[in-house]
Amino acid sequence: MPHNDDEGVPAVDAELRASILAEAVEIARGQPGGTLATLHSEDGTPYVTFVFFHMTDRGEVIFGSQPGPQHTRNIVGTPEVSFLIDNREILPEDWTRFDRVIVEGTAKAVAKDDQRYEDLLDALRGKNPLAARFTAEGILFRVEPRRLMMRKGVHTERQVLEFPTED
Repeated sequence: MPHNDDEGVPAVDAELRASILAEAVEIARGQPGGTLATLHSEDGTPYVTFVFFHMTDRGEVIFGSQPGPQHTRNIVGTPEVSFLIDNREILPEDWTRFDRVIVEGTAKAVAKDDQRYEDLLDALRGKNPLAARFTAEGILFRVEPRRLMMRKGVHTERQVLEFPTED
């Protein structure tokens, strides 16, 4: 299987890439929230929290926060994050259907005067109106994905997409 030279991760052709991304977006669509992992701004220890989110068709994770919470302070200090989306509520019924998506990337605040702001906020509003209302009063974050990993079910191959970095 061909590999990307810089990461050692199998290269993915455009059609398979689009299919993996579409499946990841579909998994995300069914979940109101996910687990955001950041690095503690004071001492670098991991910190996780649940946030309501929306995933765009490009694999970006959109979520909101206020200035005070620990995860916001952590992002200001170290913007690299990891975001877990899963359907663990099905585990008691059928653990073989446990699907999960992990997005690794850089969280960036989207300024209210950014041309993307209203569209991103509307997308969040479409999924969770209350989260969008609090976000409009706070900070809208967009995770620029560096890597997306998806696994559907148990004992399945992990599918990995690498994203070009934005400068």
